[in-house]
Amino acid sequence: MDLSFDIMNSEGDQIMVALSYYDYEAISIFTTDRSTLTLVFYDVTLVRKVGEGYVGYKVLFAISDILAKFMYENEDAVLCFYCDANTEVRRNHKNMLPQEYRSVLFSRMFELYTKTHNITNFINHRVEIVNPDNPNNRQFAHFICRTEHHEAVVSLGQILMEK
Repeated sequence: MDLSFDIMNSEGDQIMVALSYYDYEAISIFTTDRSTLTLVFYDVTLVRKVGEGYVGYKVLFAISDILAKFMYENEDAVLCFYCDANTEVRRNHKNMLPQEYRSVLFSRMFELYTKTHNITNFINHRVEIVNPDNPNNRQFAHFICRTEHHEAVVSLGQILMEK
């Protein structure tokens, strides 16, 4: 199941939130653990359709709201965010790599949203993937899951680190 949602603000920014389903075969390449294979993984992609400036907190909260509702409606869902070095992003912290900035921004957005909405049963599991030959090519993966699925997601994250 692939889904997308458009979010627009009063400044004219438009962000598309796209959820793409990872099929069973794609996950089974990495693991045979039954607790992991019963989960449904969705790649989350944020695409700026209109606008050039910083994305404001209202848009970030709207994105968080859509994703939280999706998680509540889909008990076995795990949302996967991937922050790579391929996309430059306008940022106010120039000392961070673009992918690290997006990762930190995503984590703060998640933490703020869950705190203000008193959500305690979702976890943001972050995995940093380091390329020993190129330290500027660090990548970050985030897995949003329910607390009861955290152990299976940690297991998958460890497998990804070994690949």
